[in-house]
Amino acid sequence: MTTTEPTAARPGASELIEAVRAGGRERRPAQRRGLWVSYLSPYALEVAFDAGADAVPEWIGVDLQHGDLDISHVAGLLRVTERRGIAVLARMPGHDRTAIGRVVDAGVDGVIVPTVETPEQASALVDAIRLPPRGTRSTGAARSSFGVTSGTEPLLLLMVETRTGRDHTAEIAAVEGIDGIFVGPYDLTVSLGIPSPSSPAGVAAVRAVLEVGRSAGGVVGMYAGSDELRALTPLLDLVALDSDLTALRLGVASVLR
Repeated sequence: MTTTEPTAARPGASELIEAVRAGGRERRPAQRRGLWVSYLSPYALEVAFDAGADAVPEWIGVDLQHGDLDISHVAGLLRVTERRGIAVLARMPGHDRTAIGRVVDAGVDGVIVPTVETPEQASALVDAIRLPPRGTRSTGAARSSFGVTSGTEPLLLLMVETRTGRDHTAEIAAVEGIDGIFVGPYDLTVSLGIPSPSSPAGVAAVRAVLEVGRSAGGVVGMYAGSDELRALTPLLDLVALDSDLTALRLGVASVLR
C-alpha cells in the first residue's frame, strides 16, 4: 500500500501559526487580523472569500459554541479556506475531549476553549489535544492523516472570560503545552460587573488580562467587535476584528442605502 506524504496544503495558514507562536515567544505582537464566523455556510463563505474579493481575513474563528454552526460544518468550511490559505481556529462548545479530537482530525489550525478558570483545567486540555507522549489524543482515519491539511501542530488557546479566570491568568498561561490565552471581553466584563467592554473600565480590565498573557511569553488573542477594543490590536497576536453577522448587516445596509 502506498502512503501519501503530508503536503503544505495551506502555506498561508502554516505561516500564520508560526508567526503568532513567534510573536508570543518574542513578546512581539503579530497583529494578525481575522473574522469571527458563527453563521456562514461553506457556500456563503466561498462567495465571501471569492478570488475577486477585495478583502480576505488572515484567519477565521469558527464559533461552535454560539450561533448556527456545529462540528459537522467544520470540514466543509476548511475546504473553502484551504484554497485561500486562511487559517481556521475552532472555538469549542466546551471542554469535551472527544469534540476537540474531532475538529483536530478535521484539520483545524487550532482550538479556542471557552471558560478556562484554573491551571488544572488547562492541563486537562493539553492532554486532550496533544499526541503522546505530551498528551493522550488518539489518531485515526481522518482528513488530518490524509495529507490534505497543513500538518502544523494545532494552537491551543484558552479563553479567559470570567472573574475567576482573570484571577488565575498567570497560572493558566504558565501551563506547559498551551500556546496562550484568548480573551473574551464581553463575558469577562459581565463577570466583573462592568456594563460595557468598550467603556474605559471595560477596556482597562481587558488590557490588564492581555498584559498578563503577554508577560507569560505566549500567544495573546481576542475578539474585538468595537472600535475601542480594536484599538488594543497592537497588544495582540490574533484579533478577530468583528463577526460575519456584523459584516452581513453592514452589507445589507449598504445595498439598501
